[in-house]
Amino acid sequence: MKRVLYFVGGLLILSMVFGFAWDSQAQPKAGGTLMMGLGEEPDTLDPDRTNRFHSLVALSYLVEPLFDLNKDLEPVPHLIKSYDWSDDKLTMTVHLKEGILFHNGQEMTSRDVKASYERYFSLSPLANYLPPKKDGITEILTPDKYTVIFNFKTAKPLALYYMADAHISIMPADWLAETADEEIGVKGLVGTGPFKFAEWVRGDRIVLNRFDQYKHSPAHIENRGPAYLEKIVMRIVPEDATMVAEIMAGNVDLTFDVPFSAVKSLQKRPDVQLLIAPTYSVQYLVCNMERPVFQDKRVRLAIAHAVNKEEIAKAAWFEIGQPIRGLLDSSTVGYWKGMKHVAYENDLEKAKDYLAKAGWDKNRELTLITFSNIDQWKKAGEIVQAQLAKVGIKVKLETAEVGATYDRAEAANYDIGIFRNTWWMGVPYLTFLTHSANIHSSNFGQIESDVLDRMLTLAGEELDDNLRREAFIVAQALVVESAIWVPLVANVNMVAAKTGVGGLEELFSHPWQPPLMRAIALHKK
Repeated sequence: MKRVLYFVGGLLILSMVFGFAWDSQAQPKAGGTLMMGLGEEPDTLDPDRTNRFHSLVALSYLVEPLFDLNKDLEPVPHLIKSYDWSDDKLTMTVHLKEGILFHNGQEMTSRDVKASYERYFSLSPLANYLPPKKDGITEILTPDKYTVIFNFKTAKPLALYYMADAHISIMPADWLAETADEEIGVKGLVGTGPFKFAEWVRGDRIVLNRFDQYKHSPAHIENRGPAYLEKIVMRIVPEDATMVAEIMAGNVDLTFDVPFSAVKSLQKRPDVQLLIAPTYSVQYLVCNMERPVFQDKRVRLAIAHAVNKEEIAKAAWFEIGQPIRGLLDSSTVGYWKGMKHVAYENDLEKAKDYLAKAGWDKNRELTLITFSNIDQWKKAGEIVQAQLAKVGIKVKLETAEVGATYDRAEAANYDIGIFRNTWWMGVPYLTFLTHSANIHSSNFGQIESDVLDRMLTLAGEELDDNLRREAFIVAQALVVESAIWVPLVANVNMVAAKTGVGGLEELFSHPWQPPLMRAIALHKK
């Protein structure tokens, strides 16, 4: 057994390689089909309609935004060759690259950019920063085929970061106009990405074919295009036990949805390479504030003090995931280290005291919902159920697969829930989870807070860097202090792949192994 530590891009990447080492000198060869295990089925591949992580992963192979994020997490031009701002930061002029083709053979033009942005503004649940209704882009002009002018009502200092999000990807204007909305991202998806949509068999697989005319990958990716792989088959494998069995049997070439319970057994396999790196995904508990019982903060404080994060990290995450004090992981841009002074520590006596002062009825039962098909969430639910029982709170645990659980969360049909989310950029991430505009969407606390909303707005729009940073610190503290949200454990990015899969070294040189890089860099040896 050989255990190799790779230091790439400033990150420590643990690569457990058994009986071999990466051959970084080998020239990748084109061709082959990659069988990829996908631990959750997307709800849709329409970039303007989804807000789910696995949907974002899959659609990022097909469509692309104007900007991309380099290895320093800085926005850099991707589908554009240059851009410039007016002195007042209210006008942005973008010059598109010429000759970039859509999968249907049409060339990308300014008209397509305008149509794509306007559709995103009107449909996306994530359109909370750039649209006209947020005092963002109020006008999009197309003076010629390759020039786009964005006029803003107010300056948006984080605009480029949002424009690097694959949810604002460019699709052909004619195709958007001719295709029924309900078919986009379900029966087809046309973009400029390195792969083309072939088919989606619900509950089974998504098939992508290489786009041979792709030749414009970002500069931080070695292969400028086309992709090495001829085909990618994303097999839908939502159950952890099934995923492990498929990896062991060799039916899956690669998966980023590695069950933590399988780490030790995978380490012993000479035909599997297992890699681990930091990520921005967190597990958290939240109280549904539409339930009157949680209007008494003492009840929420009792729950916050009753939860033992260390126990969850050890028993549910096998000590690979780490307990967190804030709703942001320390790897997330904008994270404040002072969260350790705000978070509520495990203290059963305090929890009991708060419940006694609140006049808690020990016969009352709370419903806790979480995912049935992901071990770390199902196990965390069981642990929290037992922890709350120690202080006199009865909990009925109800689990379902990820999509059904999120549907129930959006409908506010639960008391407490254990969920997850991933985003490398702190301000849009926290806005997504906690802003009142996202009630009955992604704000599962279902709470409206004028103060928190104002802090999040300042954190995203204030031009003074120091004030923007301070506002975000206040926002982070308010979220945890409220005891509506209880941070639990930070996830890691983990991939299991056959030894015949190449490109992993380059992939893990990027802080979060973005899907676009996965599409272009991965290959069969």
